[in-house]
Amino acid sequence: MKSLSDLQREFCDALRAPGAPSPVLMDELLDDGTAPERFNVYRNNFVVLNGDALADMYPTIRRLIGDEAFRSLANRYVRTHPPESRTLLLYGDRFPGFLESIPELSRLPYLSDVARLEFAWTCAYHAPDAQLLGRDEVASIAAETFTRFGLEPHPSMHCISSDYPAYRIWAANQEEGSEETISLDSGPSHILIVRPGMEVETREVGEGAFLFLQRLQAGDSIEDAFDMAMQSDSAFDLAEFFAHHLFDGTFCALRKPRT
Repeated sequence: MKSLSDLQREFCDALRAPGAPSPVLMDELLDDGTAPERFNVYRNNFVVLNGDALADMYPTIRRLIGDEAFRSLANRYVRTHPPESRTLLLYGDRFPGFLESIPELSRLPYLSDVARLEFAWTCAYHAPDAQLLGRDEVASIAAETFTRFGLEPHPSMHCISSDYPAYRIWAANQEEGSEETISLDSGPSHILIVRPGMEVETREVGEGAFLFLQRLQAGDSIEDAFDMAMQSDSAFDLAEFFAHHLFDGTFCALRKPRT
């Protein structure tokens, strides 16, 4: 007789396979004459329930391709990438890359970027809380040394970039009945996702601001991050960026200069 761990592994593998379970596996199960039927019920629940979790995480993708197509893709995804955690809160992290691998979706090249936005939204929603950067903390720093400091992004912050207008596509599909048509030639999008309070906020920012945020997230000082942003976008205005984002919940603390 197989060990329990081997039996569990074979059982889980069979749940993912589309065909009938092997006779060897079925011989290991307690059979009251209905083992194949009971196994199929278990497998169907496994695929459907995990597919439902995927649909909850990617409502915009489901709306863009339709319920039937999404369910078909979800079934394939669940069998290819079954959950690896006891919780399904963040199940579906590989779904954007999975969408890119489907030849039939090649005519929708923006789809995986919209999926990345949706996954980042979910991650931001479940991210830990943090005290926000306050004006007193900034005021305590001498103006001539301020740019040598770094800025600690809120732990919920995610930066998503797309060659397509992924933000506008996502935004247009947040309300039922929207018929807005968006040209894929309308340019790229740079997206900031953050949850400074109870609600996740999704914002589109300029190229310079996006790179500035990425470099701060990587640990650069304000000065170094600004230099990198200016190399990419000479129109980036640091004063304007700070006017909108320094105290809006994007950041939670100053980071001391590196020695």
